[in-house]
Amino acid sequence: MHFLCEEAQELKQELIAWRRSIHRHPEIGLSLPQTAALIKNALSEMGLSPKDCGTDGCTGVTALIEGERPGPVLLLRADMDALPLMEENELDFKSEISGAAHMCGHDTHVAMLLGAARLLTAHRKEIAGTVKLMFQPGEEGYNGARHMLEDGLLENPKVDAAIAMHCLTGSHWKTGTVLTATGLLAKASADAFTVTVNGLGTHGATPEHGTDVIRALTVIAQELLSIRSREVSAFTPAMLSVCQIHAGNADNALPDSGYLTGTFRTFDEGVQALFRRRVEEIAVQTAKALGTSATVEFRGSLAPTRNDPVLCENVTGWIRELTDPGYQDSIGPVTGAEDFSEISRRVPSVYIDLSFGSADEGYPYAVHSPRCLFNEDALPVGAACYAWCALRFTGFDIPKA
Repeated sequence: MHFLCEEAQELKQELIAWRRSIHRHPEIGLSLPQTAALIKNALSEMGLSPKDCGTDGCTGVTALIEGERPGPVLLLRADMDALPLMEENELDFKSEISGAAHMCGHDTHVAMLLGAARLLTAHRKEIAGTVKLMFQPGEEGYNGARHMLEDGLLENPKVDAAIAMHCLTGSHWKTGTVLTATGLLAKASADAFTVTVNGLGTHGATPEHGTDVIRALTVIAQELLSIRSREVSAFTPAMLSVCQIHAGNADNALPDSGYLTGTFRTFDEGVQALFRRRVEEIAVQTAKALGTSATVEFRGSLAPTRNDPVLCENVTGWIRELTDPGYQDSIGPVTGAEDFSEISRRVPSVYIDLSFGSADEGYPYAVHSPRCLFNEDALPVGAACYAWCALRFTGFDIPKA
């Protein structure tokens, strides 16, 4: 076994303790005071000097692990916010907060990066450069990365490259499999939209006396779906979904207003701009043609997350050095989105996925399910991957036989 994997295995119980403590006390959004406090306490015990990072109440945390020789700066990122879900698992460390749960596995991300910090501080003499740790709130729709960037995340010292990692579960990959998007398209862009339609409500028995908002919403929904099928090449990865339609509260009355919401995803920023333009045009013009009016609001607008070709090749090689070849694989583009794109747009970056259990191993539910589970045997693998990539990036040479 690789020496760093052995050291990570020795930390397993500490990794589990960190993960379970965070899992019991999930926090949502940009302000995660309890999670941030746990992280700062752990880093301080390692002899590091954690700092707050973020604007508008964002409780991000950073810390530097400085080597004894000068060299490049690598950012390692872990997100740390939970989802607004009720956990349906019966665990000894089940979420104790109603309506909040770590069903995307960000608790595992924090534990792995804390473990990497422990490993890297023990090998500080072998670091030629600096490792900057990034613990980020608000990944689930709040763009916490941007808030940390606005507070100087990539400066003092200036970051040269970045690596992020995310857990997988409910997949076909066995526990501990590390995956990189060798096709370089890691995660899709993400835009959310709301179309609000206003008309003139009337009795359901006399629709001619009003303007039908329900009809307008259903026609708009159908036309929006045609953008993907009729305006984007079949060879271009992209999707648009209408996810909610709300209008009215009686079975015999047509309402004055209603709205629909949805999302569109792509890996091409030109297609992203096309979707945005056409959603507004179709909604406004269709509503007008049906005697109603429509307004459109967009939210999010995350760019695609792309892996840097040179860094990705290096990271893939470093992971092969660390793990059994059977535990390294490639993963195609994923239409899930990431605000790590804010960082990958600015510095060379690589996004890694790590399996925390396959369906065959008894982990059938994917992340964001209220019943998903995570095999904690993967925690040392993730900690070792973070640490080994950091050591190799900052100049650690493998002794020649």
